[in-house]
Amino acid sequence: MSELDQTIAERVAEVAEDLELQAGFKLNNKQLDELRITGRTTIDLVTIAPYLPRIVKYLHQSDNEDVVWLLLINTISGDAEITLKGCQLVL
Repeated sequence: MSELDQTIAERVAEVAEDLELQAGFKLNNKQLDELRITGRTTIDLVTIAPYLPRIVKYLHQSDNEDVVWLLLINTISGDAEITLKGCQLVL
């Protein structure tokens, strides 16, 4: 496994662990694969809605440097998006 693949795998595992431990939300295999391959996964807002207060609380109380992911709400699709930090190039 390359160093990049290992780093991605570690970050994906950290996202999954954060969500499960802090909010009780478990990413499914499809979401984990999507996150591993693209650096981003979408979750239906209805599915994640019960967990949002705990996720938002965790993100707001955590040191930004310690969290390797972002949570966005896509207002067009109505989905929640989890993105690995550092995998986007904004122009």
